[in-house]
Amino acid sequence: MTRYGYARVSTTKQSTDSQTSDLQKEGIPPDRVITETLSGATSWKQRPELSRLVHRLKAGDTLTVAKLDRLGRNAVDVLSLIDILKKRQIAVRILNLGIDTSGAGGRLFLLLLAGFAEFERNIIRERIMAGLDVARAKGKRPGRRSTLSPEKTAQARAMKQRGLSSREVSELLQVSRMTAWRAMNSLKAVP
Repeated sequence: MTRYGYARVSTTKQSTDSQTSDLQKEGIPPDRVITETLSGATSWKQRPELSRLVHRLKAGDTLTVAKLDRLGRNAVDVLSLIDILKKRQIAVRILNLGIDTSGAGGRLFLLLLAGFAEFERNIIRERIMAGLDVARAKGKRPGRRSTLSPEKTAQARAMKQRGLSSREVSELLQVSRMTAWRAMNSLKAVP
């Protein structure tokens, strides 16, 4: 029986230090703590480090995380992972909640918490969408600003008219190929 830890953060601006510290306090050696920087909205199957760890685990092993949301934010995905591990006789421990899925009580509590986590995520999504609708109604254009000035966008459209490809335009304007393509195919009038 081997115990492994998994720590995840969403961006490089964040640190796994507190998670790894909590896992090491539980007696998990540093070489068995796997860390990853990837969004929790990403399925566990698409997280290379977690996926490798899941395949490495054997019957009797335990996967420990500091918090439930480190495994993911989608309840169905998290429960699918835990189901796969349970079928392989691998326990999951969540430190901040004191949950151990090897017992029936832990499994029930986890199902309830995962349901609430998904509900909370849906509420947040609804609030974001409502905020975007309000911004649009006020005439604001939410999202990332264009990397090209209106003049450069006009140049890109003119180059398209002369038959240049998006690759050629991207090299001339020193932008990504996708940025060049968007500018070349922009429907809004450029002054």
